[in-house]
Amino acid sequence: MALVRDLSRAAWERLEQTIPRLLWPVNQLLALLLRRRVTAGSVLHVCYPVHLIHYMVDILRANGCTADYVAVGTSQGWNECDYHFQRWRKWMPLALTEFWFFWRVMSRYEVIHMHFMQGISRTGWEWPVLKRLGRKIVVYYSGCEARDSTTNQLLHPDMNICQDCDYQRQLCDGDWSRRHRALTKRFADLELVTTPDLLDFCPGAIHFPFFCPPDAIVPTRQRQGWPENGCMRIVHITNHPGIEGTAAIRAAVERLKSKGWPVEFRHLSNTAYRQVLQELADADLSVGKMKMGYYANAQVESMRCGTPAVTHVRPEFMTDDLRASALLLTDLGGMEAVLERMLDNPALLAEYRHSAASSIQALHDNQMLAKRLIAMYRALVAGRDQQWIAENIPGGLCPGNRSTDTAAPTGDKAQ
Repeated sequence: MALVRDLSRAAWERLEQTIPRLLWPVNQLLALLLRRRVTAGSVLHVCYPVHLIHYMVDILRANGCTADYVAVGTSQGWNECDYHFQRWRKWMPLALTEFWFFWRVMSRYEVIHMHFMQGISRTGWEWPVLKRLGRKIVVYYSGCEARDSTTNQLLHPDMNICQDCDYQRQLCDGDWSRRHRALTKRFADLELVTTPDLLDFCPGAIHFPFFCPPDAIVPTRQRQGWPENGCMRIVHITNHPGIEGTAAIRAAVERLKSKGWPVEFRHLSNTAYRQVLQELADADLSVGKMKMGYYANAQVESMRCGTPAVTHVRPEFMTDDLRASALLLTDLGGMEAVLERMLDNPALLAEYRHSAASSIQALHDNQMLAKRLIAMYRALVAGRDQQWIAENIPGGLCPGNRSTDTAAPTGDKAQ
């Protein structure tokens, strides 16, 4: 039985490898015949199941964009999308599943917006077919799929997220990422990055920040604040503590406890999104992204929930707007002092909490971001290239709004 099972598996794998080759001329013919079968102004976002893309698409729709979201694969924590593309069907080879979904759904959209370089296939066969169809491809990098660990450690030897990586290099150096970077270089019409530190690895890309969580999903606080609650609650959210500096953050909290401060440290990992938001709303502070060089989506969500976020921004990315915000900007060396300052000055913490949501909404204005992204889509469809878009559709990090002050942030704002 084991031999039969092994032979059957080998035959199935061979069939999976052969089908795309057999379908290649069919795809070319269909691309010629169906080039004009497209919904004008439409955008399809492609990603694995994740909350961020769901509300991003909702915001785009509210601003007049014909946008949909296909979630590729399965997730225990999120299932809201317009299309759910399952990679495996027992009754059909994967290559045929991909082929059927591509021509039934994906091929009809004018712009394909791929998050994390994520298409619907494992091999990337749909990328050249989309180009043959005349469709535009946007690639939106959000993290380690864009990074090169060797480059990162050479550029920032003293502090970087690759030092204690617990992804085991698969996300940045694995075959899938290498193949999709090559596909991006060859076929993408526009490359975007969520945070400006990724420009180290994608120098021609455009910084396009995260959207803010919309009002409808922000929970109400259910817990008193410090010091009325008797114990300051600090929330830290990550599934990968190695890249976050989690050990150093936890050690700083333990030192505060040894000084007699009542502090509760809650490390959330593999937690449902709505529970994460409630935990953030009920916390007194959140801490995260202390090694990356810029704040990330968890800090945006924390601030939107009204909880000040302690995080790190590299000096070259500092702006007057960031300094004026309620983000508590420091580094790992200054983090303990910032936390203790908030413990010792509840009135100051209350001020930060009062302005947290409004200040992050000013930095991540959903209406402005939506209009900017829609303008990018329209420019692509009109035949504009990435350089034209960078020069004519302003926003994000650019030389015009960088600060000239390169002094390292040490949390002075909180002192």
